[in-house]
Amino acid sequence: MVTLARMPRLTHALQWYALLGAPLAWTAQLVLGFGLSEAACGPAGQRWGIALDAWEGLVFALAAALAAGGWAAAAALHRAVGRGEVTDANGRVRFISTTGLATGAIFLALILYTGTGVLSVEGCRR
Repeated sequence: MVTLARMPRLTHALQWYALLGAPLAWTAQLVLGFGLSEAACGPAGQRWGIALDAWEGLVFALAAALAAGGWAAAAALHRAVGRGEVTDANGRVRFISTTGLATGAIFLALILYTGTGVLSVEGCRR
């Protein structure tokens, strides 16, 4: 019979946030950014006067904050496992936190590239 030690809920939640926070933030940035540009640059959006730069900047800041938080969660878990503060008999927490560190850095860079690129373009171009 195999017995598994129950992991504390906070550690479990931090693992998933560390692993998926940055990729999901980047995905949300792309989807919301596309929707905002379609809404602002379409015929109806031009009449409504949607401030594209302000909304894109807000989405950029939120995505960057979520990705940085996920990367920080991965770093905290990685450090806690190294210090022995988190029991990790199978190495799962160490593996997920290491993967979160790598993917978090990559997706945070993608968020920064996307955000600065979008904010540097002026207005709607068709």
